[in-house]
Amino acid sequence: MLKKGFSTGSVSAAVIKASIRYYFEPEKFDSIEIKMPGNENADIKISRLGKRKIKRKMVVSNAAAVKDSGSDGSDVTGGIKICAGFTVIGRGKTAALKKYYGNLSVYSIIKNSQFTLMLASSKGVGIVSRPGLPVKPGRPSINPVPLKMIELAASEELHRAIKKYYGDWNKAGASALKHKIFASVLYIPKGEEVAKKTLNPRLGIVGGISILGTTGYVVPISTKAWLETIKASLAFLAENKIDTCVYTPGRYSEKIAMKFFKALPRESFIEIGDYVSYSIRKAVKSGIKKIILAGQFGKIIKIAQGARNTNAKYGGVNFNFLGKIIEKSFKNLKAAGSALENIPEERKEYLRNAVINSNTSRQAYGYIIADEFETARGVIFDNILKAALKNLNGTDEETAKAVNIRIILISSDGEIIRSSG
Repeated sequence: MLKKGFSTGSVSAAVIKASIRYYFEPEKFDSIEIKMPGNENADIKISRLGKRKIKRKMVVSNAAAVKDSGSDGSDVTGGIKICAGFTVIGRGKTAALKKYYGNLSVYSIIKNSQFTLMLASSKGVGIVSRPGLPVKPGRPSINPVPLKMIELAASEELHRAIKKYYGDWNKAGASALKHKIFASVLYIPKGEEVAKKTLNPRLGIVGGISILGTTGYVVPISTKAWLETIKASLAFLAENKIDTCVYTPGRYSEKIAMKFFKALPRESFIEIGDYVSYSIRKAVKSGIKKIILAGQFGKIIKIAQGARNTNAKYGGVNFNFLGKIIEKSFKNLKAAGSALENIPEERKEYLRNAVINSNTSRQAYGYIIADEFETARGVIFDNILKAALKNLNGTDEETAKAVNIRIILISSDGEIIRSSG
């Protein structure tokens, strides 16, 4: 049976929480509970706890955990050690902390009536150097969901510790802390080394790995198991005379598709992951008459390029291809004499070059949806969908005749951007 593991985000939240607890607690512990994005609790093992005086009256507590990726042998971050330190410093006095940990990059400051908590990262946590990612350039590569997990774990644990050991802020010991800053430092000793095996160098994330995870878990599934699941789902639809299915790359796209296609039964929605070609062929053989494929920009672009499997190991987004689609779209508007085609030539050229030189599909998408290109973006998206539809219909000779395929392009904020039908 395949075993779930934990994301870098979950383990980071756990060691940060553990380092805070051990700063105040005299006794060691071997695990700690954190709140996951789905609101359930998870227990994560702590491999090491320690305290060290780095300056007179300045003690740092450190915690470490080994990232358990479960049965997912493809996760290159599996087995990596993620660490965190915690201490109290005077306002504006981070010199000793920098000397101990090296360069610090602050990624969040939590302020309330009781305390100020500075969350920073150091060695082995990547820094974003290019636009196009969920995190702005110059900041640690800690994605929004794990950031929320970390902030929740750290602030709740600090509240708990203060209440347990000081009772209230009117006591002398607690009152003195009001004029200090609590500081947490996340670091990954072998992060820079392991990052070389990831997509980070290509994405412009330097110096370490990223802190990721939308669910908090690493959910392994073998290729064989996934394909069998798709096959079994289609067999169920055939048995129950359901001739429409909605394919999505993953859980998020499926959730959005369900919102818009409420009339379809739950069984019609099938997560196909990266297995586009296989899923289309199996649908035709199962007697499916209508396929709705819903996905975000990056996946749809890959299909438009002709990808049969959209996994990154088979290739990324071809930005030159996307640039040609943009060029073609402007020509289409001009040839049609469209009143919408009122964008200056130099701005058209700017958009084409910006897209070609994009770092990620997210960045390219951002250029296309800019306000100044509002009158042209619909045609651009239509041409992308047209290319994607042509490739899906060309999966095999039977497909175009036997099944009607519709492609839905959805946004990251849960809206339908464009549809091929």
